[in-house]
Amino acid sequence: MVRVRTNYRKGEDAYLYRTTAGLAQTRARFLEYIGSINQLRETPRWYNAVATNCTTGIRSQHPAAERAPWDWRLLVNGKADELMYERKAIETGGLPFVHLKRRALINSAAQAANHAADFSARIREGLPGM
Repeated sequence: MVRVRTNYRKGEDAYLYRTTAGLAQTRARFLEYIGSINQLRETPRWYNAVATNCTTGIRSQHPAAERAPWDWRLLVNGKADELMYERKAIETGGLPFVHLKRRALINSAAQAANHAADFSARIREGLPGM
């Protein structure tokens, strides 16, 4: 997915941040994704860029009582990272958000590492928290 956005589609930026989530929370989110993917296989649904986009889909995987508080940035593509920064859900390296976002842009690194066997490691080099 990363390589498609950075190396083959034109005009798309990809940002990579390290979350502050622990191993147990990361594992739980991964299993939620797998469950959602399997559910889509059984019951396909239409993608809705406003009401059911990638960010709202992630949020809705949690039981209602465990969901993060609602924020308008969940609806607007490209704003979830700012929200995550404010909620201390991503490693910041002590940087203000504008500088962190600039450092998190991985398009150049991904293009340089396009066919490298260690693509995943190379796109993380020098990123805060990696």
